Amino acid sequence: MGFLSGSYGKIMAGKLVRTLQNELTSVTSRYNRVTKQVGDLEEMFQRAERRETSAMNLEMNGYRNGILSISPATQAVMSGGYQAGLGQAAAQELQQYQMGLYDVQSFYYAKQSAMAEYFDMMREAQLEPLKAIQDTLETRKDNLESRLQLAKGQYEAKKKEEQDGAKNAVPDYTGSGS
Repeated sequence: MGFLSGSYGKIMAGKLVRTLQNELTSVTSRYNRVTKQVGDLEEMFQRAERRETSAMNLEMNGYRNGILSISPATQAVMSGGYQAGLGQAAAQELQQYQMGLYDVQSFYYAKQSAMAEYFDMMREAQLEPLKAIQDTLETRKDNLESRLQLAKGQYEAKKKEEQDGAKNAVPDYTGSGS
């Protein structure tokens, strides 16, 4: 009876092992595709963010250089070469320059903050669902790997039971009846 039980158990355990291996292959393939999509999407966001930051920096430099120009006299005052008679006008121009610079910098920081928030929202909207799928697939993959190891152990146990049953099923040809 051990031979039949072992044979049937081995067949069923083998079937379970093959089923789990096929399912594991499918889940692993999907997991790898989603992982690649997550990496590609993150890389795309980083490139877009760098491109936007570069464009914004160029724009802000243009504002600063184009809008905020100062006279040579004020430049001389800024560098420490104070000239008599130009002090009041240069100081006033310098104050206007500093106020304009403050406005440009405030605008830059507000725009930079808005851009960072935009990219965070885009990441959350597009990456988070993919990462959730990735986590689910990873959990399922780990579960299948564990179940596969158990099924392989069961297969080996049934295989051994079949072999032991086959040894015990050898007929006694001596006629002694034992």
